[in-house]
Amino acid sequence: LDLDNLSNLDNVTYDTLRDWMLEGLQRYEDVLQTTWPDLSRFQAAGGKVIHYHGESDNSIPPASSVRYFESVRDTMFPNKTYNASVEALNEFYRLYLVPGASHCNTNSLQPNGPYPQNSLGDLMNWVEKGIEPVTLNGTVLSGDYEGEEQKICSWPLRPLWKNNGTVMDCVYDQKSIDTWLYDLDAYDIPIY
Repeated sequence: LDLDNLSNLDNVTYDTLRDWMLEGLQRYEDVLQTTWPDLSRFQAAGGKVIHYHGESDNSIPPASSVRYFESVRDTMFPNKTYNASVEALNEFYRLYLVPGASHCNTNSLQPNGPYPQNSLGDLMNWVEKGIEPVTLNGTVLSGDYEGEEQKICSWPLRPLWKNNGTVMDCVYDQKSIDTWLYDLDAYDIPIY
């Protein structure tokens, strides 16, 4: 299967797409597939995770990171309410969706978006000083707002821009959250 030159998905059927995804899973599972949602041993050892994903990633769908986070939450805290399980998970694992960012980088098509510049420092402060990274600090690296510091929300909070886009708050928005959650009923195994 060679999809390097696939410019669009016109005339690609659901079955064909499903088959391509299964083939990719089988071919690259050992390097691309994260399939272990029980992080209890990692948590017990004092581990912390800062996981971020660009919302405009054209290589790996950002919803796959949401799906993995939700799988860890469901697996580790099955008897807690949604909000209580997110709170418990956020004690050692936080997910941030970076607005406008592409795959491991900024996005030239959305130059005014923030990008994390010190996530290792944020992780060290969390582990060594107990400073929880409620938001990640992001710097706008190009465009009209170049150099501006902006906050990046921790999932499941979503950014809400106010005052004509000059102020951003992280808010709980169930409708937005629901757009990231989906069923993959074409598969009998977890796909992230």
